[in-house]
Amino acid sequence: MSTNSEKREAFSKIAVPVLDSLYRQALKYTGNPDDAEDLVQDAFERGYKAFDSFTPGTNISAWLSTILRNTYFNLYAKNKRRPQRANEETGEFNDWDLYEAADHTGEGMKSAEETYIDQLQPQEIITALKNLPPERRRVFVAAAIEGKSYKDIAADEGIKIGTVMSRLNRARTQLKKELAGYITSSGGQDGHSAYSTGRNSKNAHSVNKRDK
Repeated sequence: MSTNSEKREAFSKIAVPVLDSLYRQALKYTGNPDDAEDLVQDAFERGYKAFDSFTPGTNISAWLSTILRNTYFNLYAKNKRRPQRANEETGEFNDWDLYEAADHTGEGMKSAEETYIDQLQPQEIITALKNLPPERRRVFVAAAIEGKSYKDIAADEGIKIGTVMSRLNRARTQLKKELAGYITSSGGQDGHSAYSTGRNSKNAHSVNKRDK
């Protein structure tokens, strides 16, 4: 883009038509019309700033939806509850603190972890993640929220790639067990039916198959 005005115009042309769907998503997250409007505005601004990384012709709605989701996690952590940093002795994180660095807005192939987490509701994610052991939680968040490669996670953690994969597998298995309680309490018949309801059944089946 040669000028900011041209960039803003090009962005608005393809982004404005999906504002209604973004607002519905924001309202589902926040449960409050005013907060939903603020969330959409903040996500819109982040989308504009990152617009140079958007690939023309790809799904702008999905791209902005991811930005909105991560904006929600960040803003909620900073403005709503202001959680403390990880306990230096135990390494435990407060639930929303997991998303402080979750500003991944890249477009491309999603990892198994990103696909998995996209199928869950925000509060389900938060509640289940905080019950994971710190070492499993860190690698899962790095893969699912930050979109890091297994190689990068291994380097960050100082462990082998095989260990990363093992921890991710165990994290997915534990998360499935954690979420089973919510499925039961909400009237679902089983894990598969809960994942499938209102979502792509093929993706849901892949999640269940992967965790067995």
